[in-house]
Amino acid sequence: SKILKHLYEVVAREATFGIVVFRDDGDCLFINRVAQLMLNTEEPALISLFPGTEKPPLKSFSNEILKHDGMYQDILVRKENHGTFVAQIGVKHVEFDGVHAHLLMLQDVTIKKKLQRDLLSKQNEIKSAYEEVLHQNRKLKELNDAKNKFIALTTHELRTPLSAMVASAEILKLGLYDSPEQMHEFIDMLYEQGQHLQLLVNDILDFAKIQAGKMDFMVEQKDVVPLAHLIFNNFLSLGEANGISLVFESPERHLLCYVDELRLRQVFSNVVSNAIKFNNPGGKVRVYFSENEDFVSVHVQDTGRGIRPEHTDKVFNEFETVGQVTTHHKGTGLGMPISRKLCEGMGGNLSFESVYGTGSTFRIELPKHKVLADSVYQSRTEYSPRKKAS
Repeated sequence: SKILKHLYEVVAREATFGIVVFRDDGDCLFINRVAQLMLNTEEPALISLFPGTEKPPLKSFSNEILKHDGMYQDILVRKENHGTFVAQIGVKHVEFDGVHAHLLMLQDVTIKKKLQRDLLSKQNEIKSAYEEVLHQNRKLKELNDAKNKFIALTTHELRTPLSAMVASAEILKLGLYDSPEQMHEFIDMLYEQGQHLQLLVNDILDFAKIQAGKMDFMVEQKDVVPLAHLIFNNFLSLGEANGISLVFESPERHLLCYVDELRLRQVFSNVVSNAIKFNNPGGKVRVYFSENEDFVSVHVQDTGRGIRPEHTDKVFNEFETVGQVTTHHKGTGLGMPISRKLCEGMGGNLSFESVYGTGSTFRIELPKHKVLADSVYQSRTEYSPRKKAS
């Protein structure tokens, strides 16, 4: 009936999704208002809807899609002004009054897809943030465990010399010694343990200064060879006492670089001292030099036990020590972390290479050019390099 036909026309025209009907030759037979707004035209040609180029992962609208009835998701469709949008397309082959046609039902899902992408991106961000939180929690737990270990080690190391000093002082105070020689032995013990205690406390104070960013640096250009040689000579007796031969290979040229003499003394003393302490009986410590365009390097090579690969990342970790508290070599374990920070404070670096069972080589890199703030470059007038290394 006419009423029913009119109803169909109204429904098609006022539908909330786009409806377009094309003849086989591509001419438009019908287009409703929504489709006109989508395609930006009142009477499109079928071919004008084909974008012509693919934009993966989207598939472009084409004749191939028209061959089969069905629903197609995320199809790229071209507008009259050559813009594009993402559509959900329904294709249906129809025939009426002897005319074969293609019925297309279009829904613009561009905004929906964008929202989905944004949502997925946010979900990925949340997932990454959650995983980062888990990672940080693990790291914080490891750091907390390491700090507890460090506190236990420090307490253990401080208690040992302190106990010896208190015991020696008590014997001297009560006069519980048999001879003047024995009295001097206890006095010597007090002095030695006091020196050791001072070294431990200095390590802890230096570490606290570095953590607070309050370590001072006074850097000037110096020939590093005589400086290193002067410090090196202070360890000859320690090497001899431990059965370790020390070799210093002086280059035939001056090696000028920017250093803080006091901080270099701390770094070089730490490295050489460790090379002796952790060496094998009858071993060797070799000091030699190299340079490139930017750095002068002081190498300290030992023939000791080396460092296991799984322990290499702990050498410069402030709260890690190689080994357990009860078996750790005398000290806080802060020497290497402090030394690296001091090298960085002078504009250089401290690194190492090690083969377990063969030995290690530590490399102290010192800059040949000014790389720090101008205020750092000044003389440390109160420091004399001739003081005995501690």
